[in-house]
Amino acid sequence: MARMSEPNDQTAVSRPDGACEAAFVLDLPTQPTDHETAVPPDVALNTEWLLTNGLGGFAMGSVCRATTRRYHSLLTVATMPPVGRINMMPTVDDAVEFNGETYRLSCHEFEAPGGSVFHPRGWRWLRRFTRDAMHGSCTWTYEIGPIRVIRTLRLVWGHDVAVMTYRVEPAVAPGPDVPMPDKVDVTISPLVALRDFHQQPKAADGYPFHVQHRDATVTVRAMDTQGPTLHMYVEPGRFVGSMDWWYGFVRRRESERGQDHREDLFCPGWFRHTFKDIVGQPAELRLILGAEAIDLDVVDTNDGRAEHLQKQIDHIMGATGSLPASDAKTAKGRTGGQAASGTLSLDATTLATLVCAADDFVVERQVDGEPMATVLAGYPWFADWGRDTMISLPGLMLCTGRFDEARRTLLTYATHMRNGLVPNRFDDYGGEPHYNTVDASLWFVHAALEYRRLNPAGDTDEAWGDVLAGACDEVIRAYTEGTDGDIRMDDDQLVSAGNPDTQLTWMDAARDGVVFTPRHGKAVEINALWHRALVGLGFGARAKQVKKSFGKLFWNDELGYLIDHVNEHGVDRSLRPNQCFAISLPGDLLTGDKAKKVVRTVRDRLLTPMGLRTLPVDDPNYHGRYAGSMFERDRAYHQGTVWAWLIGPFIEGWLRAHKFSDKSRTEARSYIAPLLEELPRHSVGQLHEIFEGDPPHNPQGCIAQAWSIAELLRVAVLAG
Repeated sequence: MARMSEPNDQTAVSRPDGACEAAFVLDLPTQPTDHETAVPPDVALNTEWLLTNGLGGFAMGSVCRATTRRYHSLLTVATMPPVGRINMMPTVDDAVEFNGETYRLSCHEFEAPGGSVFHPRGWRWLRRFTRDAMHGSCTWTYEIGPIRVIRTLRLVWGHDVAVMTYRVEPAVAPGPDVPMPDKVDVTISPLVALRDFHQQPKAADGYPFHVQHRDATVTVRAMDTQGPTLHMYVEPGRFVGSMDWWYGFVRRRESERGQDHREDLFCPGWFRHTFKDIVGQPAELRLILGAEAIDLDVVDTNDGRAEHLQKQIDHIMGATGSLPASDAKTAKGRTGGQAASGTLSLDATTLATLVCAADDFVVERQVDGEPMATVLAGYPWFADWGRDTMISLPGLMLCTGRFDEARRTLLTYATHMRNGLVPNRFDDYGGEPHYNTVDASLWFVHAALEYRRLNPAGDTDEAWGDVLAGACDEVIRAYTEGTDGDIRMDDDQLVSAGNPDTQLTWMDAARDGVVFTPRHGKAVEINALWHRALVGLGFGARAKQVKKSFGKLFWNDELGYLIDHVNEHGVDRSLRPNQCFAISLPGDLLTGDKAKKVVRTVRDRLLTPMGLRTLPVDDPNYHGRYAGSMFERDRAYHQGTVWAWLIGPFIEGWLRAHKFSDKSRTEARSYIAPLLEELPRHSVGQLHEIFEGDPPHNPQGCIAQAWSIAELLRVAVLAG
């Protein structure tokens, strides 16, 4: 990859008022301007960016601006927040004209005989890409002879509105040898989709649009759908109507995933403006687009996101303690939930980066007409999943002091509890929630207990006393007596779940009737969570029996680690990361030499720079690459693929096993460092869902995953 700007991959500036500014700057190599440059540089084509608006809407794309995924867009809105997502406008075609020459800044990939072709090749003029994480914007800087064009995209926080700004200025000091053009024309052709973000309709499918325009205001709507209307407004400038279709866009990432990879886009016309005297008065044009009528007061008002993020950064920096109270004796008196003031080793840039990334996933959901907070599991395609939300909640919300959102999130899931189960997934289109997991409810109990522990209100919190405590007790009752999914407590007090045809744990990949990681029966992390729930809710006698049965069933002296699961087919002795939860969760389920053996074995055989492998490389079922058809990728999903979120239980387990010693904290920080260094790279300011098991551990899956960021932030703070 090309190096980011010096001195670091990411830059932070502390302002006099104490606020932190975090940005990512990618300087691109100078490209030849002749027609032999057929493909964008790898760093420009394969580095992606993401912007979010707090409502479930987002924008995303590649640095070179080729739309390599069906999900790339300048604005995708959530019509039923945070779901019902509509890709309003994947891209634009833009150009500047001066001295009789036209220079097109955009980049598209089209079908061509024998493959595809990139046209136009605007990356040849692209010199710098910047993502401002605190203020939610991306900037592309082009240099064409004597002029510089600075193009910025910003999402308006809390609104389904995007703002694109084009600033034209001299690239060099004017002089006799460097004449400036008398005028510069800027033209922007919007390429409209107005489609479900999973779909890729074609012009031939019959997808008519209705266009209205008056002066600088344009509206576009799809005539045969009930979707939103696209509103556009340009200042200064005018609109020239000329409806047309652009055919044969290629989405190369979809092709790699074995998906439909071709799309046609509708162009209603173009916006145009002529600027004069860019030396005396640098020119700026603004195109505003949204799913709501354009309100310039909203667009021009500081949206407050930076202030909102700064509060979270300040909370972490000012919090006291990084360990549960039960560990305070071995941690030099530190108590509570965060890093002690003055002990946090994270630099201001990294902390701001993690907080900004975490904020992208916390969004609003309407429940019976009331706004509730929830967590989008990942961008671009995941909605809010119960398991992911509960695992992520401590890092995304409790670590950052967002107790009100945490309360509302927990209440959302408690409201939808059925037979002791919280939803594993809310439907993308507003249908009934899906209840198909054994661990989401146990993670709910853990998150609720952490909320009670870290919330300043503690047990006096009304949400805990009125709703959450009862919901947690309902989980215990349902699992004890038996509930959906063959979930039940056996005579040994351990929890068994599922059957050969179900996948109820987080390792749930299945396709075409094939279950790739069958883990029904008694799974190690499920019973670690069960023990944690019993201890935290005061079921001491039962927890004591669970601990005894757990050690007898799961510990294997010969292997020196915990087996993964047991069912009617026997014992699965595979070395998997799931055993880390027996050490990382509160309650002291596994301690002493056994705990140390587990975390050391996991470190030696599963730990990679990007997280934990799901199987060691010497396992016969190990898959080192995540590629090919959907079936092939699902087969590899939990069979060697690296998951970044697993750094969380590993690091906390490592610290607990070594009693949070200074040495263990130093070691923990070294294990975290590569993931922190990954932040400015492939998905600028975010972390992918998964990485390949084999080096160089290429990123795969979602470009931004909630629990990847949440667990990294949580244990980075925990390690101090």
